[in-house]
Amino acid sequence: MATPCILLLLPLFLIPISSSSSFPPSSLVLSSCAHARYPSLCIRTLSPSAARTPPALAVDAVSAAATSAHSALSFLHRFSHPPPTVRDCAEQISDSRDQLASAAAEIRSLRRENSRWQLDNALTWASAALTDQDTCLDAIRRLPPSARRSVSAHVSEARRVTCNALYFVSRLAGATPHRRR
Repeated sequence: MATPCILLLLPLFLIPISSSSSFPPSSLVLSSCAHARYPSLCIRTLSPSAARTPPALAVDAVSAAATSAHSALSFLHRFSHPPPTVRDCAEQISDSRDQLASAAAEIRSLRRENSRWQLDNALTWASAALTDQDTCLDAIRRLPPSARRSVSAHVSEARRVTCNALYFVSRLAGATPHRRR
């Protein structure tokens, strides 16, 4: 069973964390990743980001998750004569990638008058992407151990990046006030 993705909506503080990346992480990345589910992965993933605002950083996080899902999908497509479990998993990961792309597009197009609705949509897309990845991980239990380990490694990496992306979208949605109607 996949590890639960816990969203922590806590105040963010700047913490000193070193990175071996060729891009030193910005203070926005460091402070934003401090309470992510996978902080070191978050920093490594977002170090190249030039984002200067939380919405831009959320787009970068969701885009990174889509890229990670695409990498997992590319790995799954390398199987020659894949068993049905791998084909089903590839379909789930393909859906996940598409849902993450939809979430990123929703955040990119935020408009003040619709921001709550758009962020709710982005949360739904990112949550669905995570569910698809979890479904894939659950399904591969039927694979032989060597194949299961390699598939699990790739899909689990995408899942961790997606979990962090969901944290960013949730944080952004939590910062957006509900408008009275």
